[in-house]
Amino acid sequence: MRHHLTLRHFVLAGASLALIAALSIAPGMFGTKVHHALAGVRSAEPRLLWAAATGFVLTNVCAAMAWRVALRACRAPLTPLDAASRYCVGSGVNAFVPLHAGSAVRLALFGCRVEGGVWTVAGVAAAVGAIRSVWLAVLVAVASTAGVLPAWPLLALLGGVSGSVLVAIAARRFRQSSRVGHVLAAFRELSRSPGELAVVAWWSLAGAMAKVGAAAAVASALDVAHPLRAGLIVIPAVELAAVLPLTPGNVGVASAAVALALSAQGVGSQLGISTGIAFGAVEWLAGAGVGLVGAVVLCRPRLNRWVLYATTATGAWALAWAFGVTVLGPAL
Repeated sequence: MRHHLTLRHFVLAGASLALIAALSIAPGMFGTKVHHALAGVRSAEPRLLWAAATGFVLTNVCAAMAWRVALRACRAPLTPLDAASRYCVGSGVNAFVPLHAGSAVRLALFGCRVEGGVWTVAGVAAAVGAIRSVWLAVLVAVASTAGVLPAWPLLALLGGVSGSVLVAIAARRFRQSSRVGHVLAAFRELSRSPGELAVVAWWSLAGAMAKVGAAAAVASALDVAHPLRAGLIVIPAVELAAVLPLTPGNVGVASAAVALALSAQGVGSQLGISTGIAFGAVEWLAGAGVGLVGAVVLCRPRLNRWVLYATTATGAWALAWAFGVTVLGPAL
């Protein structure tokens, strides 16, 4: 299985980043609505945006722990720090490169530590994704009831979950040493271990709730009415929009999904766009941040001790400075 980045990926990434840069430097060129929406973002409550960033970080950590438990069921134990670092590096790559390129990076990073390589890891990703789809189906059902999303994505998700159950049953027929056996290892082992399956489901639920909480915090930061309800309807729209991310970190696409979901609930277009921009920006920064931290942790054995100390100190200082400027300074 090849997962090389092609020239097309880099061209798309460059074009997307150029568009984002242009939007940041001269928002007026995209129309008065975007210009006023960005002005609305500047009035957001900083503490709630920091809370949202924490929620997005927890989403990545919970997903990494779900992968770790599924890998442990496949007899591939990893420490929590190692698993989180490898997963978060993929999130960092996704923040800068479109089309889920970070997923390929995750397969490579985890594959070098697992028997069966990327084949086993691909099966783990599919199994965890199927479990996560259960919770996403619940959120889609809520959004569908609210009139934000049609019913067919729910049927598609439930069909995928049913197919995964059939795959888990069929997985026991394949030899573990075969390539197909490696791919189906996670389905086979989790179906044999209800305890491990429950832990994966719990981590997946925790990740989904952390992301809903992050969306609710962003909505509350911009004074959107009923922020928790907004979070519950925004996340399924964003997740469905992320099926084919055409921009780095799904920037722009996620923001549009947020704005459309909120407009379906009667939120004004300008406030909806402001909330979407804030959501996309905070999620992107969180993804880039955890990716950078994960890369430093993975490279730690190869870094000079003083370089590691300097990098850690610089990162801590930058984080403290940003928090002070946005939260402590205005409060004082």
